[in-house]
Amino acid sequence: MRIIAVFHKIDGARHISHLDLMRAVQRALRRAGLPVRYSKGFNPHMVLSFASALSLGFTSVGEVMDVAMEEEVSPEEFERAMGRELPPALALVEAHAVPDGYPGLMGLVRSVDYRVALAGPASLGEEALYARFQEAFKTPLEVEKKSKAGPKRIDVRSQVLRFEPAGAEGGAPAFFLRCSAAKEGTLNPRTLFDALRAACALDFEADYCRLALWADEEGRVPLWRAEEVLA
Repeated sequence: MRIIAVFHKIDGARHISHLDLMRAVQRALRRAGLPVRYSKGFNPHMVLSFASALSLGFTSVGEVMDVAMEEEVSPEEFERAMGRELPPALALVEAHAVPDGYPGLMGLVRSVDYRVALAGPASLGEEALYARFQEAFKTPLEVEKKSKAGPKRIDVRSQVLRFEPAGAEGGAPAFFLRCSAAKEGTLNPRTLFDALRAACALDFEADYCRLALWADEEGRVPLWRAEEVLA
């Protein structure tokens, strides 16, 4: 069996790399005494994976990991054991059991939600700023992206599923963004807001928080219920 668990990556944890995150989770799993499955071979390692690596400096309240178990473990038992061992900045939110044959998480992600808070354009309120962004969306927002065939220009608008005001956060205007997760890559919100900054001739800093990863583009199906869209 496998456990799919949701956890936070907030506060100081935003500054740890994906590799360091994996090490921190592995240490917590060992301390928790859970019957985690190990790979076979000369260098056995925990069968552990994450749905999507988070950019350094981003926070998240919806990271998702997949842990294979050697024995049956209830989601409640997993939550209790890991809840004792993970630090507050990596707090476990919930856990769900899936069978061994369940698809890998990375291949299930179809959309990703973010909350982006801006600091800098103090002269513009949220409505005026949103109007400027909406005007920018009327024309191509092209960025250069590296590919195996070499650099190419892409219009990032095609990967934006939802974009709307999300209310002020600490006095700073904030926006909700849902990006599509295509086979050729998921849109990084920093790329989008860099393009908007240039298109609108604005100077601002952005704080990014990942909210959720979904198995559909409507934000209705979590990764542990992907059979609803795969059937």
